[in-house]
Amino acid sequence: MVRSKNNVGLILHIGIHKTGTTSIQNFLYNNREKLLDIHHILYPQTGVSTGRGHPMYPWSIRGVKRPDVNVINTKHLFRTLLHEVEQYEPNYVLISSEEFDNLKISEIYKFREIINYFGLKLDKIICYIRRQDLAVESFYRQVVKGVMARYKGTFREYITTKQIITDVLDYYNLLSRWRQAFPEVEVIPRIYDRKFFPEGNVILDFLSALGIEMSEAKTTKIEVNTSLSHISTLVMRKINEEFDLSRDDHMKVVKYLFQLDKQEGSPIKTFFTLQERIEFLEKFRESNEKLFREYFSTENQFVLSEEEIEFYKEQDKIPREVVEKAVEERYREVLEFMKANGILARERLFPKARVNYFDSNLEFFRIDVVNANLLNGRLVISGLALPKPDAEEPKLAMRDAEGVKEVQWGLPSPFFGKQRKDNPKAKIARFRIDNVVVEDKPIEIFVNGKKVAEIVIRPVGEGNG
Repeated sequence: MVRSKNNVGLILHIGIHKTGTTSIQNFLYNNREKLLDIHHILYPQTGVSTGRGHPMYPWSIRGVKRPDVNVINTKHLFRTLLHEVEQYEPNYVLISSEEFDNLKISEIYKFREIINYFGLKLDKIICYIRRQDLAVESFYRQVVKGVMARYKGTFREYITTKQIITDVLDYYNLLSRWRQAFPEVEVIPRIYDRKFFPEGNVILDFLSALGIEMSEAKTTKIEVNTSLSHISTLVMRKINEEFDLSRDDHMKVVKYLFQLDKQEGSPIKTFFTLQERIEFLEKFRESNEKLFREYFSTENQFVLSEEEIEFYKEQDKIPREVVEKAVEERYREVLEFMKANGILARERLFPKARVNYFDSNLEFFRIDVVNANLLNGRLVISGLALPKPDAEEPKLAMRDAEGVKEVQWGLPSPFFGKQRKDNPKAKIARFRIDNVVVEDKPIEIFVNGKKVAEIVIRPVGEGNG
């Protein structure tokens, strides 16, 4: 058996995701020297990846291969850690990664075998927990925003199909897995809620869990892994669904959405209805009651307050069409941004197409988007159809390989509305056609029964002449 020089103790910070881990890890990494010199705690360089945390340890146990990291040899990783331990001779090694919250019981036992082999003794497990409804909304906003995940599904699909959600958010079972494998270890759950933190500071709270004080924590700027607003998350989901952006372009779009959040805000603050939120929390009620009884000696604290209930009642009153309009307007703003910055052209999502226009009774008609839906190989076509101010709303139709289909008209077109202030209908002049099926014949567009345009899709590789 390999033994470390001082048989040092090990402290694990296991998450969970979206509970201030970025702030904690940045502080620990940036204050490594003082943490070691004064408190004899080593926050190791070994295992650091994609930030200031240590995901390589749980990744190695799970055999995860990331795009930026090959499958990690667990024993080599821990041998390198021991070299660092022998160099600095700490009393404790502190490893932090929210990826630990994904480990199954068999993997936790494997982790125990590894640290036993290398002579490390696990002393403390620190885990931040967050009320499940708030946590899962934060998870969803992260996986939609994240450049690695780029989640395309709806919120309801996410909460019903992601097993990891129930595995991680059942905190009593999560902590029980670690207690089963390490019955001798002190397990310290902390509630992620700023009202419980000293000075509202999660770093100060984490240091108190370690039993130490560091004055630097009071002046350290909290580095928050900011989430997109609820509206911008819905827009980003559409972008993920329709476009296969490069890593850099994805981040540019996310950054632009953050700008729009700052400028315009979001009319909605929830993905749940109030009833759905209540039912979601009910799934964890029994587990939460045991959690708070055994670890905090209190009644279940993960319940909705009266103020929250009233707030979500008001959110329920927001009409669905208002939300859909807000999403569509912001989506169009993002498309304009993508066009202006050449993102769409770089991604080569536009098939080669030629549009032939015919006379119409409209004040303005244009097709400005023809792009491929990467999920099903069909096309998405949209444009502007502006009737004269005194005319009735136009009825649009399209004929593709499957036949004649109705076209959705009256979608928000804020930029066009600013250009055509003399015609109030310009604000809602956009139309959109999804799931267009291509054949050898042109795709035909009709307004009030009259053919106004045809779109000829050219095979890939055909010239522009």
